[in-house]
Amino acid sequence: MSATQGFVLGAQPCSGTACGQGCASGSCATLAASTDGGGTWTNVGALPAALTGPSPAVTKVRFATASDGWAFDPQLWSTHNGGHTWTEVSTPGPVSDVEASGGVAYALVASCGTPPCIQGDRLLKTQVASDGWTAISGPALPDGSGSIAAHANTIWVVVNGGGTSTFDMIVGGNSWHRLANPCSTDLSLAGVAPVSTTQLFLLCAGDAGAGSESKVVLFSSDGGAHATATSAAPARGGIANGIAAASTAIVAVPASSGASYVYRSADGGHTWGTPLSQGDGGVGYYDVGFTTATQGVAVYGNPAVGTAATSLLMTHDGGATWKPVTF
Repeated sequence: MSATQGFVLGAQPCSGTACGQGCASGSCATLAASTDGGGTWTNVGALPAALTGPSPAVTKVRFATASDGWAFDPQLWSTHNGGHTWTEVSTPGPVSDVEASGGVAYALVASCGTPPCIQGDRLLKTQVASDGWTAISGPALPDGSGSIAAHANTIWVVVNGGGTSTFDMIVGGNSWHRLANPCSTDLSLAGVAPVSTTQLFLLCAGDAGAGSESKVVLFSSDGGAHATATSAAPARGGIANGIAAASTAIVAVPASSGASYVYRSADGGHTWGTPLSQGDGGVGYYDVGFTTATQGVAVYGNPAVGTAATSLLMTHDGGATWKPVTF
């Protein structure tokens, strides 16, 4: 959330029916918080939702302020007191992503409970301190997997589904611009990583085979209207799991299949290294992101899909080195 304050989801044994349907054979989600940049952590308490088991209710968490946050995927839960109590938010279908910026939270939501959804996905918004979610009117979104990226009052939404890909920029939650897909026909737009309201990296990925795929990183200086491929690309190993940027120089791409990787460039995509690499069968790095130009986080493993070993890693040198966090 900031250089000093952060929140992370973890798992704890269920207590009766405290975390709802599906928890009896899984684990409750619990929240930990830090106010010293990840040096020490305090257990805030459990959410009334399952994190593991046959029907996980939430797998990710986002906070906009020290009070206002959301646990999601596939359900949506909100808190406005720092995670001490939570309220389930009613949505038409599963929530795939939530981001907050400029005092507004955005959620990408399927339009029905069981895909395929004829109406495709919906983009909802609310002021961060309330649960007044409303749909943003704009061009139709496909029914599929998607992601939201935000910087100040500008957000970018990528959705791939049903053979259709959309790439949109929304300013102030209202002004909607459909952008041309910058990827070649054999690749899909897998995510964007803004550095400012105009400068952003984009990831095109595809042509998968034998646990690897082509990955092309592009850079745009006009909000995504035009983008140019960087002079070099991350290695083919692994299936990409998003993109993150610390600055116009530092960009990272996590990927996994038979192994787990984080590819990183410190020179705007001219050269690439692999600061994180594990021959682990594809446990994966998730929610890789940068809070500042030097500080970033990565979640290793995903308990919602049965990963046994999970951990939080942090970097303080722009992703050149990473160390696990002790709770």
